[in-house]
Amino acid sequence: MLKTLLIEDNADAAEKLLFLLNKYGNENIQFLGQARTGQEGIAAIEAQNPDLVFLDIELGDMTAFEMLERLDQVDFQVIFTTSHEQYAIKAIRYSALDYLQKPIGREELLAAISRALKSPNRILREQVQQLAQQGKPKVALPEKIALTTAEGLVFKPIRDIVRCESDRMYTIVVLLGGEKLMVSKPMGQLEEILDGQGFFRVHNSHLVNVQHIKQFVRSEGGYLIMEDGATVSVARNRKDEFLELFSKF
Repeated sequence: MLKTLLIEDNADAAEKLLFLLNKYGNENIQFLGQARTGQEGIAAIEAQNPDLVFLDIELGDMTAFEMLERLDQVDFQVIFTTSHEQYAIKAIRYSALDYLQKPIGREELLAAISRALKSPNRILREQVQQLAQQGKPKVALPEKIALTTAEGLVFKPIRDIVRCESDRMYTIVVLLGGEKLMVSKPMGQLEEILDGQGFFRVHNSHLVNVQHIKQFVRSEGGYLIMEDGATVSVARNRKDEFLELFSKF
């Protein structure tokens, strides 16, 4: 059973989520109570020591990111809830954390609870620091990304990612120096997270960092030579767009 708190300042949203938790989450959720502001949330967390917190991003008196940063210890799982804050969603994805977009449905909620049960990792202080830095609109893009592997979270500078290669529902991330990480996300999700960071999907199976392209060879349909020595094919339907982009560098 996951001892669970709900921190949500919108009464209607809180009522709907509580209804779903009571109807579908009884087998796995022990509901501890609800807070409506960041200050109330801090007090509830410190008093009740939850395993899981459903946390609205905009709390009126502070953001969820600011609230987490004010806690002395963050030793619980977090599922963020939000309706429209795209900048916040991107910060959450960079930090490899879970979220639900409002209005929350039954299937999405059950899937999030299932993930929490299967991966009982607590949110790390480094993830909190990333969120505090990134979770604001119109700020510089983050320098690091949290990559979810079988061993846990690995934090890497984005500039050190040379390329990403699809392996069905996983992605092989190749870093400077030859290090390879098997990341438990499909490449489409990484492509979305890394949008605006200088990456280009040259093929269904390959996402490359344009800063680490060494050469483009036109023969044999067109392929890239990367700084790690790998050759990466450029798909025919991506070639024109790629060459337009490549000409800028």
